Amino acid sequence: MTDTAGLRLGIGLDVAALKVPHAGWQELWGAVAERIDGAADFVTLEDGFARSAGDGPDAVLLANWLGARTRDIGVLAGAPVNFLEPFHVSTAIATLDYVTEGRAGLLVQPLRGERAAEAGRAIGRLGGFPAGDPAALGRDALDAVEVIRRLWDSWEDDAVIRDPESQRFLDGAKLHSIDFKGAGFSVLGPSITPRPPQGQPVVAASFTAGDDPALAAAADLVFLRPGAEELRDRIGDRGPLRFADVPADIATRGASSLAAQVAEWSAAGFDGVRFLPRDLPELVETLLPALRQAGLGARGGTLRDRLGLPPAVNRYATAA
Repeated sequence: MTDTAGLRLGIGLDVAALKVPHAGWQELWGAVAERIDGAADFVTLEDGFARSAGDGPDAVLLANWLGARTRDIGVLAGAPVNFLEPFHVSTAIATLDYVTEGRAGLLVQPLRGERAAEAGRAIGRLGGFPAGDPAALGRDALDAVEVIRRLWDSWEDDAVIRDPESQRFLDGAKLHSIDFKGAGFSVLGPSITPRPPQGQPVVAASFTAGDDPALAAAADLVFLRPGAEELRDRIGDRGPLRFADVPADIATRGASSLAAQVAEWSAAGFDGVRFLPRDLPELVETLLPALRQAGLGARGGTLRDRLGLPPAVNRYATAA
């Protein structure tokens, strides 16, 4: 096995850009699930709705479908958090964590450009939607992440008691209202889904040059794209895990060169690499064999474990 010096491996799939035909999609995605399992620490599924020209399947629904058909790889589902209700995102990712038995995560996708304007025209009349204001959209996304995290903690781990004598399924004292009030919305809680197996599923975000670093700093791991190296200086060394976004073709030029590149990325201070294939054939026929030939693969355990994240402490937990 190649010494990866602790570098974690991810694969990023844009589910809208992959152009999977409707007919036979189950067979195609089923084959991908079978081959990708164990090839990397996690896969991210980017939802196309967050982009101006994006469309395609709902990434959270696809993640739950794939999660039930894999046994090892972590699955991070993309969600346009400025459009979807954070309560619904929280319960969906909690469900994914149960489906995968602790391998779930959320890829936070703020709305940008014309897509934000479209969403503003569609739902802005309801009030609270910060259409057309990048700073307000950033604040809104940050508030959504805070609500999602609080809802995951709104049930204590032992809230479900199933006590036949008292005929109680839950200990109501161990469910907590989050009582969040933000600039654009408020959420009382608690969640309708028990606390996920990981406590806090992994939260990831992408950072591009010029972005406000606040959202990236609130994540557990961040994907850096070209020109975004400024993040290191802006959030300091105690920020999230840093992953380099790398086109898949760079990884497929030879096993020896890939092993050398892995060492370079680790020496440069990255905690991991996310390879970005352009399509499913490149993923299955080129990238995955290259990773295997280079001796690279996944760790075991929950997604938090394999990323080296500490156990998630429940902010609302009451003393025994």
